[in-house]
Amino acid sequence: MGLTRGATTALINDLKGHFHPVLLTYADWPGEEIRIHTGAGNLSWGGYTWLGAGKLVQFSAPQEAGGLATSEATVRVAATVENMLAERGKIIRNRNLTVWFATTTKGGGNILKADPVELFNGYFDSRTGMLTRADGGLAHDMVLGLGVGPSARASASITHSYEDQIAKYPGDTAGRHVQNANKLKFNPQQWPE
Repeated sequence: MGLTRGATTALINDLKGHFHPVLLTYADWPGEEIRIHTGAGNLSWGGYTWLGAGKLVQFSAPQEAGGLATSEATVRVAATVENMLAERGKIIRNRNLTVWFATTTKGGGNILKADPVELFNGYFDSRTGMLTRADGGLAHDMVLGLGVGPSARASASITHSYEDQIAKYPGDTAGRHVQNANKLKFNPQQWPE
């Protein structure tokens, strides 16, 4: 089976030997666009500066499989309780998130050896908090569930309702007549006997 994600020859050649992986993540967060990578320091790619997050952010990709069911993808962000509460009111559902895979010149580095290849493109679907014990203390994480496929926001654009019909075509009465016919069929008038 070949690599089908459109990786460059340089990236494929780098993966044949010892390599240093890095993930670049773009998030359409309310009020700002966030660009981070899993190395240290600032990284330049695509005309943008990507901030090094190291191990503070973890991405779990969905498994690739045939069929209609998809496995879950998540992003875990190390955060204090205060930071999680500050983010609580922000509406993130259906906002885009894209993750790229690349290699760097050294472990945890910030200089790319080849152009990244897209690993995941989806949207934020949920947000929860997680409390775990680590090294005798407590660690707080914000867990962001991710969805794939058309988001609810994109899917809503292909639905059509009676209200859409009268807004777009005010003189068209067919929608009103069909709706009245459906009401009569499922809820017929009953006359007193």
